[in-house]
Amino acid sequence: MIKHISFISILSLFFTAFVYANELKITSQNLEVDRDKKISIFTGNVYAYNIDIQIWSEKLIVKFNENDNKIQLISAENEVKIVREGITATGNESEYNPNENTINMYGDVVVVENQNYIKSDELFLDLNNSTSIMRSITSKRVEAFIVSE
Repeated sequence: MIKHISFISILSLFFTAFVYANELKITSQNLEVDRDKKISIFTGNVYAYNIDIQIWSEKLIVKFNENDNKIQLISAENEVKIVREGITATGNESEYNPNENTINMYGDVVVVENQNYIKSDELFLDLNNSTSIMRSITSKRVEAFIVSE
């Protein structure tokens, strides 16, 4: 049981760097900026990173607030992979909302640390309250494999 709690705690810490990142460098094959809609769309082999975290996807959308040009939402789509401190999370889509301090990941979600893993259809992280919910919406069930040392 302690190992399970530790793994979930690490999962929350895993995404914290994404939340508090002062800068995020993004490279891609294409960039489309829509100033009226206040969005930037990166497509094709997208790689976003800073000192703490790495993100890969085929599409990354950064949406800004109307008033102050602060980031309102970061969405990653298609073959999303996030790596931080030996923990890897993969899924089909991911959204980070800095105003609510939440991260959602959807579609074949797998979180791996060492030999431990959790598989589900959805992952919801509330970073303010240090809670995470993983659930299945298909006929599959949430699956966890935890190795105690």
